[in-house]
Amino acid sequence: MIVVDDDPVDVRFVLRAFSDAGSTLDITHVPDAKAASDRLDAEVFDYILLDINMPGTSGVDLLKRLRSQPRTAVTPVIMLSSSSSMTDINRAYESGANAYAVKPSTLSGYREFAEGFTRFWVDVAVSP
Repeated sequence: MIVVDDDPVDVRFVLRAFSDAGSTLDITHVPDAKAASDRLDAEVFDYILLDINMPGTSGVDLLKRLRSQPRTAVTPVIMLSSSSSMTDINRAYESGANAYAVKPSTLSGYREFAEGFTRFWVDVAVSP
């Protein structure tokens, strides 16, 4: 899984939550859309966890690019954002997001997210 997020605190929460949840996912972090594009052009990831609000290219703009590329057109993209704005949520889904979650405010909330993510995306969903 690749995590695209410019906030180092949120990234630490995500990494710790997946570790605490016993996840066996290999997790790669990149801080922005440019770094994500470079990595995604060179490597294949099973899941993309993508922040919507980043400096430079936004998560939604990156998502549109990913959906236009054969290599990432059907890779599950889960938006994880601090925004609960219906405008942002609708834009993300209209641009091809598979899911949208608002960033939790606590480590235990991140752990619940990681556990739910693993239960659904890893244990239940059939990926392309």
